Amino acid sequence: MKKLFVLLIFVTLLTSAFSVAVFAEENIKFSGTLETLWGAGAPWTDKDTSRGRMTLGETSFTGKIDSYFGNSSALVEGSAKYDSIEDSQEFSVDECWLDYTSDFWGVRIGRQKSAWGKADGIDITNVICPKDLSSLAVMTTNEKCAIDAVRFSVNGNQFTADAYWIPFFTPAKLSDAKFEKPESKMTNSEFGLKLSGYFSELDFSFYGFYGRDDMPFLDYTMTAEGVNVTGEYKRMAMLGIDAAVPIEETVLRMEAAFFPERHFQKSSSAILGEKNLSAEKVDSSLQRNELTALAGIDWMPESWTFTAQYYCDYVFGELENLEREKALQHGITLSVSKKLLSDTLELSFSGVLGLNDFDSFIKPVVTYSLSDQINLSCGAYIFIPGPDKDGQYGSYKDLSTGYIKCKFSF
Repeated sequence: MKKLFVLLIFVTLLTSAFSVAVFAEENIKFSGTLETLWGAGAPWTDKDTSRGRMTLGETSFTGKIDSYFGNSSALVEGSAKYDSIEDSQEFSVDECWLDYTSDFWGVRIGRQKSAWGKADGIDITNVICPKDLSSLAVMTTNEKCAIDAVRFSVNGNQFTADAYWIPFFTPAKLSDAKFEKPESKMTNSEFGLKLSGYFSELDFSFYGFYGRDDMPFLDYTMTAEGVNVTGEYKRMAMLGIDAAVPIEETVLRMEAAFFPERHFQKSSSAILGEKNLSAEKVDSSLQRNELTALAGIDWMPESWTFTAQYYCDYVFGELENLEREKALQHGITLSVSKKLLSDTLELSFSGVLGLNDFDSFIKPVVTYSLSDQINLSCGAYIFIPGPDKDGQYGSYKDLSTGYIKCKFSF
């Protein structure tokens, strides 16, 4: 019933927009995409059940309405998706906001997306919007979910400031598990602040966030039926900074974030062991200070684009009883793309290598534009385990997939 209600709202908004467009065509723009994505397990996967098995089968429609009237604007974006693998449908309102902007200040109210930081595909300061982990396709593109927020902005010639009030918590979007969210009340609100400066030799930003981790911390309890798993979303704070320095065809980037007393997941064995020894409540996490950082370089000669990054994540203090095994986790990323045939053909390759276990994830893609509206692409998501241990990326080795995709834009 909820899905039907969302779909009716979406169709009503589209119909209203088309009606208004007859009288104010220059103020309203309707655009969208129709996309279908099919994928099958790669032949080199270890398990016979994974080889050739259909892993992706999604067809989706996304529609967006942009309206502009003087200093005011509004946007509504909704999507409908059918998953052939799960035989399921999903309807959602991805963004829906009202905005007013003057020469000095502005305000945006509603469901909206924001991206923090200058990293490419790696989250350092980018904690304002939760992760979308609902499918293999969105996991590999670092998709984010929208938040329900009020954003107040102050704009200067070379400086901007954005302040966020987020009264309703939005968790990461998971494929199956659902956990109880914090109660919606004023004291559970989240807050964000971004201060930016723009100069010819340097761009920089400062960030502050106080809210909750978008991933739940799991608690385990033994019952007669087995192990019962529940989840809790815990408080988190972050202070961050980034900078970009352009040098002709090259851009140097850096980014860092500090998380004071952040919660880290305890292992299931530690939680169950402590509960066996004590009748008191056992916490599912321990708090530690955490520092994350990234340095990157972009080089864009003619029709080429090269991007390379080094990232690291360090947790201070003892790691005993935590799921995390190493204080320092780090890795490198590389992305290369080349446009050919009057920019109608693009060859791209991107990958990440974990330097702890030397596991990796690589993504080669070939995209051809049949027209301005229709793109065809084929590629692969390849997860490679490390020589001694699967690692973060290698643990998904049986999800390695080759795919084809067709996209129509209007």
